[in-house]
Amino acid sequence: MNGRVVDGSANFSLDAIRPARETPRTSLAPHSFLFLQGPISTFFDRLGRALIESGHRVQRINLHGGDRLFWHLPAINYRGDFAEWREFVAGVLEREQVTHLLLHGDRRPYHLVAAEEARARGIAVIATDLGYLRPDWLTLEYDGMTSYSRFPRDPDAVRRLAREFDKPDLQQRFSTPFRVIASLDVAYNLGLVFGKPLYPHYRYHSICHPFTEYAGWLWSRGKGRLNARAMAGAKERLKEKPGTYFLVPLQLATDYQIRAHSPYDDIRTAVRTIVRSFAASRSERDLVFSAHPLDNGLIDWPSFLAEIAQEAGIAGRVSVLAGGTPNEILFNAAGVVTINSTIGITALHNGVPVKVLGNAVFDIAGLTCQQPLDQFWHHPEPPDPTLMTAFVTALAGTTQVKGGYYFGESQKRAVIGFVERLEQGLYPLSPAATGEWLPPRDATRGIVVTGAESGVGQALARGYAAPGVRLCLVAADTARLHEVAADCRQRGALVELVTYDSVDDSIAAIDQLTAIEKLVLCADIPLDPTLEQLTDRDLLRSARVIRSVAAAMRSRAAGQIILVSSLSGRAGPSDTVAACRAHRAWAVFARDLRRQLARDGISLTTSSPGRIALDCAAWFGHPKMITVSPERAAAAVMRGATRDARTIRTLGHGRLTLRALRLLPRRLAEIARDTLLYGEDGFIETPADRTLASKTGSAD
Repeated sequence: MNGRVVDGSANFSLDAIRPARETPRTSLAPHSFLFLQGPISTFFDRLGRALIESGHRVQRINLHGGDRLFWHLPAINYRGDFAEWREFVAGVLEREQVTHLLLHGDRRPYHLVAAEEARARGIAVIATDLGYLRPDWLTLEYDGMTSYSRFPRDPDAVRRLAREFDKPDLQQRFSTPFRVIASLDVAYNLGLVFGKPLYPHYRYHSICHPFTEYAGWLWSRGKGRLNARAMAGAKERLKEKPGTYFLVPLQLATDYQIRAHSPYDDIRTAVRTIVRSFAASRSERDLVFSAHPLDNGLIDWPSFLAEIAQEAGIAGRVSVLAGGTPNEILFNAAGVVTINSTIGITALHNGVPVKVLGNAVFDIAGLTCQQPLDQFWHHPEPPDPTLMTAFVTALAGTTQVKGGYYFGESQKRAVIGFVERLEQGLYPLSPAATGEWLPPRDATRGIVVTGAESGVGQALARGYAAPGVRLCLVAADTARLHEVAADCRQRGALVELVTYDSVDDSIAAIDQLTAIEKLVLCADIPLDPTLEQLTDRDLLRSARVIRSVAAAMRSRAAGQIILVSSLSGRAGPSDTVAACRAHRAWAVFARDLRRQLARDGISLTTSSPGRIALDCAAWFGHPKMITVSPERAAAAVMRGATRDARTIRTLGHGRLTLRALRLLPRRLAEIARDTLLYGEDGFIETPADRTLASKTGSAD
């Protein structure tokens, strides 16, 4: 359904959830809210109805059947490819005159793209998730969370901020039965899976299929029942030995907090690091891991940890608890090591020393240990209690809303808080400057991209930007790159901006920091090139980048260079015949370059719409025939580069055939008309014949 909310679409009254003591609000200018994927509950639907009741406009985009299941207001159902999502959501933002983009989880691929398009238009991007303070709290903040939260990390700034707010109510007021959360989750994922025919191109953001998770969860619960008595005994023994162990509460393996906000791309890598560091410390305490209460059981933690402990020479001193962490065990630990779990805040609030290995809003000097992990085992420093009080007060006042997503009174309380903050504006924390963003993962992959100012080059820069990537963007004028560089940093990449004039020195320096494994060169070859144009305008500049990157790759005898034709990912050229000539010249250049690079162990991949596509466009005389979106072209390039293909067609034969079939009747009509007008040999036989044919053609 593609419709705007109308007055009769919401029968939900805000008065039904407003406390009796609340005074009427002053009149506010109406906002236009666009909702994307939300919590697995009716929370977004209920919030949307409350905003409509307050006079605001609300729209939603459903991406799969699970989204549709929990939203009953008018919505747009997006069924296209992910490659077309950017253009689609940009159109919705403009058509609906959106003022606020609201989403749950800021790292999902669809949300990243939508947020980029919203920021480019000055639209407020507001993210929500389970609260940093738990239970009973939800997070609501601008831009994003964790690494990209605006909340200050400076202790003095936190103390100043805390003076503006009253101390929050930390007493637990609400509870949600596990069966409610589980039932909603199952219903949501059933809608996702069985709604696939209606949303055939949806790209799921998790790392494993939901049914796989359910199977693992059921299996682990079965084993847990068998081992329940032994596990209860282990926990009781720990309670009797306070201060004799370090605790590591494990996060879910599927948690985006690990992939997007930590130095690790897998939780097992973090566990190996922790065990080896503990073994090297020769600490006399024990090391206890505690599995998440919702762990899906797909990783056999007891076996995995036993194997690592054996390798590290500390077998018998490393143990694992199933079913979560009892408070008594957490509070009596000598210290807690976490990647960035919010259980760290609970530990700090109770005076337990904490070491954070990733990015976290609570990783602040004076609260958490700022020394390396190797030193934490010997000198775990407790948090400053006055700073902790200030931190909780400031965090609750600026980014937290009391309530919950799932059930009864907690949902009602949260809706009230969300409506109030969305209407009045969230607390104006200062946006982090670009240089202050803290990508949590040291770069292990170096990628160089030219032509990222716009088009397919920009799409490729965004596509390759991720935690663990050092992205070097090369342009004649780096001022034009700042917007795309900001997007790439938001995606977790370390970004370097380099001009063509400084490319030799800059590439060498970047390669020293992170080995460059890939060069993506988006060439801007003229459509009707002469030898002078190719040499002076493009090839000389492109060759300079290739030479600099190849020099770095040559020492390792490994690397990949991808040449992306200027005809990829843009509107078709007006002169398709000239474009064919340009493509041939570009192909000759690529062929010769491939031979040279192969001697040094460097592969070369070329990307273009394809020779057949160009010839067809020339024959049909229809330039748009080879047009694809930059995102679709970039997706094709990235898939082909992963396979190390020699050539990549950004326009597939299937799509080309469909376009040709649509244009064929018109082209045949043109041929027939020209034959009638000019004869079989292409010349006008007599003026009279030409006049007669013209009249006949116009009469038709």
